[in-house]
Amino acid sequence: MLIDFVLNISLTISGIYLFHRLQYAEDRRLIDSGMFQALLMTTLAVLLLMVPIHVSGITFSLYFIPLLILVKYSVPYYMLGSMVVVYLFHYLIFDYSWQIYIIFAVLYIFVMAILPFLKFEKLKTLTAACIIFSILYVFGINLFVNDLNLWQMFVFVATSTTVMFFAMMMYEDINMILKLLKRYEEDEYRDFLTQLGNIKSFDEEVNILINESDTLSLLLIDIDNFKVVNDEHSYESGDALIKQMANLLDNHVPNGGSLFRNSGEEFAMVIPNLSFDKTVRLGEAIRNSVERANFHINDQETIRLTVSIGVGYKGEADVTKGRVITNADDMLHAAKKQGQNRVMFIPFLK
Repeated sequence: MLIDFVLNISLTISGIYLFHRLQYAEDRRLIDSGMFQALLMTTLAVLLLMVPIHVSGITFSLYFIPLLILVKYSVPYYMLGSMVVVYLFHYLIFDYSWQIYIIFAVLYIFVMAILPFLKFEKLKTLTAACIIFSILYVFGINLFVNDLNLWQMFVFVATSTTVMFFAMMMYEDINMILKLLKRYEEDEYRDFLTQLGNIKSFDEEVNILINESDTLSLLLIDIDNFKVVNDEHSYESGDALIKQMANLLDNHVPNGGSLFRNSGEEFAMVIPNLSFDKTVRLGEAIRNSVERANFHINDQETIRLTVSIGVGYKGEADVTKGRVITNADDMLHAAKKQGQNRVMFIPFLK
């Protein structure tokens, strides 16, 4: 019995880990889907049918543990599908009693029916639900299929509860790790302060659009004299101003365009398929909007800011990404040198 018990725990834990590991390597977006969870739990249920536990002259399988976990992570039609698939293996392949499975199915459908009223938010909650389910299940078997003594009932409930506890602990740990990895990967492409794309995200966006778009507009937007603002006030105030500026600029992004924070006080706006004239007018609209806005240092004090904008533009097929960025950067520096608070661009001749 002990070996069977260890095999059930090991199979459940290793199966959960292996499925998540393989799927994470293939398509990470599917891990959170109900279909993935149903496939994982159905496979585990079938595998557990292959390693039944023998105790005091009876044999029982913990196939129902993965299906109970599925209640927390999937939707009813996937649960019903999993239940049908496991039944085919339970009765037709492994030749277990169909009466036992009917008892399980009735209880399982009952759990699904009251699912909206259950809160499986913590490990202890689902483990407690498993204890209740196992007690009802074993009493159903005792009443309608086989007479069981108290020892057999106790072993069944204790074993299923223990496997459920370790399975859920592993499951929750893996999900927490996956969430941390997802956040880490997102942070690699996102500016923490403004939640805009960062320089790496900007670089990838330009790489994609330079080849896919007929034209590409790039606005490099730099806050004028921002170091002075930080020195006169504080870095906390500076961060608050950066966030306000990001919100203002975001309101000017045309459909299909994207806004990025390239560095401390520099932003980049990338817009595909926008004419050169509209690009310049957009730059002027942004400059005017910033000049007229009041930015809050704190609850009582406001400040006025200006921006310098350099325009880069791809209007011909042979213009490279490097050329567009270099032109925008050169024009930004020219705007700074010529007095700030202006939009500079290289005229585009059609």
